[in-house]
Amino acid sequence: MDAYRLLGVVFRQLLRLLPRGTPPLVLNLALMVVGLAQSSNCHLATLATVLPLEGQRENLIQRLHRWLMSPHLDWERYYRPLIQHFFAAWDGAEGALVMDRTDLNDRMSLLYVGVATQQRVVLLAWEFLAYGSTDAALHIRLLQRIAPLLPEPLQVRITFFGDAEFRAVELQQFCRTQHWHGHVGVKSDTLFHTGDGVWQPLRTIPVQPGERHYLSNLTITAQHAFGPVNLIIDGNPKEEALRYWVLDQVADRHAWRRGRTRFWIEPTNRDLKRAGFGLEQSALEDAARLSSMLLAMAVTFLWMLHLGQWVIASGQRTTVEARHKRDDSLFRLGRDGVRRALALRLPIPVGWTVRAGAAPGSSIPGPSHPGRRSRRHPQRVVHNHAASAVPAARVGSPDRSLPVPTG
Repeated sequence: MDAYRLLGVVFRQLLRLLPRGTPPLVLNLALMVVGLAQSSNCHLATLATVLPLEGQRENLIQRLHRWLMSPHLDWERYYRPLIQHFFAAWDGAEGALVMDRTDLNDRMSLLYVGVATQQRVVLLAWEFLAYGSTDAALHIRLLQRIAPLLPEPLQVRITFFGDAEFRAVELQQFCRTQHWHGHVGVKSDTLFHTGDGVWQPLRTIPVQPGERHYLSNLTITAQHAFGPVNLIIDGNPKEEALRYWVLDQVADRHAWRRGRTRFWIEPTNRDLKRAGFGLEQSALEDAARLSSMLLAMAVTFLWMLHLGQWVIASGQRTTVEARHKRDDSLFRLGRDGVRRALALRLPIPVGWTVRAGAAPGSSIPGPSHPGRRSRRHPQRVVHNHAASAVPAARVGSPDRSLPVPTG
């Protein structure tokens, strides 16, 4: 398969999955996707060099630039249907929602929410905003956008993960109204009581380095008196400060492992930025154009995860990775797989589904996880209160096989 034929396949697939999209905009989205899959960064001048179209470079750059500026290019018509298609094939027992904010060279911030799978976070919705922190109203607005797309909480356990920026009680209350679980970081000065009405900050709980404490049935914040909640205090000896996590499920080692799913956002950020698409190096300053660029990146990212799984399932991993390594991500396998297949004119699968496999937390994240501890430094676990029962989660259906392309 050459690049021009690949463009045709991507275009036809996107046109089928985006029924409300106009063919010209879908075609240029396909151009962006095929370019991002091969290019070393997202600069339009670089993308223009890998587009399978005739024409002068400057004309191709202007074509991509006009697409980014189009006022008709929006999430609702050009990305939401792909997420619906993605969740229609979801086979996981848990949907782990992860929200994060990442900055672009101190000039702008990207806030996004995604679903964790295969040690990455698939983007669901996002907003670009002025550099700085965000508030609960914005967080809730982003979650309201994706809530109708998620699996039914009675069938698939939905859990929201976030660091201390997303600790607002209003956000946790919203998750409960959606019948989602919550697992968020809180600060050490957060006030709590254990039922005696005596408020004190979390930092007053004695925890030694190397210990992990689990507490149950707490009430937090004097302003909201929110609860009951459970608490995990992680005294990782490799970190300077203790980590505090509030959750509504049983606080135990299984919950701690599921909580590590949140850290899959960090390699995802690297894929979007310096180790992948190079979003932070983009010269785009306008939030709307950046959002259009991220839309193309999100479509490409999901395709690369799909392709990475196919590379493994089809036994072609050694064509793009040394046999003794086995540590490349699905995203890396997918991008290298595209380049290798184009060089050899081999078939390339096109799709936007990813097998979830085991539920998040059942496998240990890779070395990029800052909380990962060595076997030489086992942590002492302290259970301070009896835990309450966890509702049973539906067991995921068997993995679906990805189709092998025929052309």
